[in-house]
Amino acid sequence: MFLLKKLMTSMSKSLTVRLIFIVFGMGNASLFAAGFADTNTIQKAVAAYKTIETLRKETPINGDAIASAYTGALQILAQEAEINSLKLNSDILVAIEEIKSGNEPRLATQVIDKTLQRVFYQSILNRITMIQRRFNTATSAELIQMLDDVVAAFQAITGTVARTNEILSADRQTIISGSNPALDVQFNESVARIRRALDKSNPEEDSGVIAVEFSTTRIALAQAYYIGVLRTVASVLENRSTDPETTAVSLKEGEFFYRIIESLVAQGNRVGNQLIKAQLAGNAANVVAYEIVSELIKGFVGQVYGEMSYQSISIGVNRFQAMSEASGAAAYARVFLPDVEVRLGAEVRGNLETALSNLQTASSENSVPKSAAARDAIAAILLSYQKELNLIDPRTTIDTGFVYNASTSYYQISGYRAENPVNAEAIAAAYTGELQQLTQIIDLAYGLTIDQNVLAAIENVRNGNQVALASQVIDKSIQRVFALAIYNRTTLVLDNFDSLATDKLALEWDRVETAYLAIMLAVGKVNKVLTKDKQTLKDEAGPDPYPEDQFSLAFLNGREALSKANANDRTTLAIARENIIVPLVRGFLNGVLHEVEGVIANRSIDVDEARVGQLGGDLLYRTVEVFIAQDNPSGNDRIKAQLTGDLADVVANEIVSDINKGVIGQFRRNISQIESTFGVDRNRALLASERISLYATIFLPDLELRLGTQQRVKMQNALQDLREAIETDNSAKAITAGSTITEIISAYEDELV
Repeated sequence: MFLLKKLMTSMSKSLTVRLIFIVFGMGNASLFAAGFADTNTIQKAVAAYKTIETLRKETPINGDAIASAYTGALQILAQEAEINSLKLNSDILVAIEEIKSGNEPRLATQVIDKTLQRVFYQSILNRITMIQRRFNTATSAELIQMLDDVVAAFQAITGTVARTNEILSADRQTIISGSNPALDVQFNESVARIRRALDKSNPEEDSGVIAVEFSTTRIALAQAYYIGVLRTVASVLENRSTDPETTAVSLKEGEFFYRIIESLVAQGNRVGNQLIKAQLAGNAANVVAYEIVSELIKGFVGQVYGEMSYQSISIGVNRFQAMSEASGAAAYARVFLPDVEVRLGAEVRGNLETALSNLQTASSENSVPKSAAARDAIAAILLSYQKELNLIDPRTTIDTGFVYNASTSYYQISGYRAENPVNAEAIAAAYTGELQQLTQIIDLAYGLTIDQNVLAAIENVRNGNQVALASQVIDKSIQRVFALAIYNRTTLVLDNFDSLATDKLALEWDRVETAYLAIMLAVGKVNKVLTKDKQTLKDEAGPDPYPEDQFSLAFLNGREALSKANANDRTTLAIARENIIVPLVRGFLNGVLHEVEGVIANRSIDVDEARVGQLGGDLLYRTVEVFIAQDNPSGNDRIKAQLTGDLADVVANEIVSDINKGVIGQFRRNISQIESTFGVDRNRALLASERISLYATIFLPDLELRLGTQQRVKMQNALQDLREAIETDNSAKAITAGSTITEIISAYEDELV
């Protein structure tokens, strides 16, 4: 089962990497058409950034002066990044507000500084990418101007890029300084090679140079920020037992440094990305050097595999593309070569460098056999290195055959439902057995009639009676079974944590993971948000939330807590459970919105299809209805009426509003729990804090639509501040955060219909 899961994950990663670059290129095409900020604007932005660098080191910090320096060229450059679905301008404006209000101004200056560095980083990437993509169509003069812009933007971050390596210590307990990779020199030399190629004296070869240097420049910058993250982690480890203020500043610095390279790491290690973010945005006591270094590197190892995979496709077909991908593999590997030496020794590092060089040479020669030999050599070394990184999960998983067989049956049914005509007999055969038994167990536990509903729907399919509707009943009913099984087993494990042995708890916990795999795709769809006019729904802009990664990390954290080795393991398990259940609820509610979008799109052109979507929405909503009804009973009734009534009565804005009113009720209840337990029962307060952060993820996209991006950022910051206040018993910080949260929630509620 786990081999299958890893294969699915690997395929998803590979596809994600390529899709991200395609989307990135499309975004830049739009930018090129609209026009970049010119060199003069960038130079003014760099000067403004350096002014802010000086201002943020003053005591007291002058928020008005920083705001003044930011307004103008620097803000224009930050807003340019919005084409990449980044909201850097709002992050900066909110941080300036916090300086002005005296709310932890030293932390706010770190947000400003690192976000501005990200602005320049993104500006460089956009232009380098455009040079590579437009080499054959733009004039040399246009491309050189773009490169001049790159050089201008680089002046803002050259100090960061010039830093020495940071590596794990020999005992792997901390991080120490290493050699100087001279990344600034690498970058500048690469730019010089690009400049020479832009004269297009030999267009074919010059195109190859651009393809190779495209990888060199952007990955050199990524390596610089990888080093930046490790440098801040080293500071956290050094200061956390003696200097809480410096530790907090370093942790915030690491959190925002990491955002710069997060997408690169996440493409190759999505679960590890969640772990890194949790540590850098969490309690300094939980920061573990070995884990952060390993998870960062796993992401870059994934990138090496991705580049080699595409090189294997390009070689013999497109020499320059193969050269670019071989160069990318080597550049990504340079990020972790020092760590390879720490873990496996200098000889292995040398062998890896040689194999990477051989791949580049083979690509230049367009040699298929030499490329294959080089890739095999690289893969063999990376395999042994991955074991050191603990990339290959060593734990023994308990057999969960009953749930696994039920899950397999559901996948089979999904295939049979897609046949034309729908294969009723095959569905009935697949349903009989473990899947039906699991359904009957859930019916018995919760007083439901899902089994009867499924059997009746199968009979309708067999008789040709409203087959599309019946097929929808089968699908969504079985999804409900697995969702309730997850809820049931996680609750059982938590409730019996003290009384059951670890092996018995582990069996039930592993059943949770198996059940989740059955509905992973259903609850992992892209977020839906209202359109600007609130008449229908659309995909939320920006990166997908990847709830399966959040689940995987929660599952691993919870399973580790089952050892009962630490005093707070029960709290760890409870938090892990919330990180499984609330995203699951979110996934089903998001599924409802997907169906509502379809209803609105189809009701005037394809009534039958709209009816199928409406039924799907109704069935999905039933699974999580209690979550909304508890605090918004009238809204719950309105949602159900729209999902079962006249198609013309389905109103997206009303359904979204009623869902979020119910979620806010849960949110407020847990705010009250924090107020009653703060300073008295830290574990209960932390659990409630985790819940409100998870609940907020459900309504934050809609909050942003109605109140603006800055209010969303302020809410996210306040939620993080509240958790930090609970961990440190800082009542003043808690009051400030609570006041901000209450103010924003009240304003948001006023906007709901």
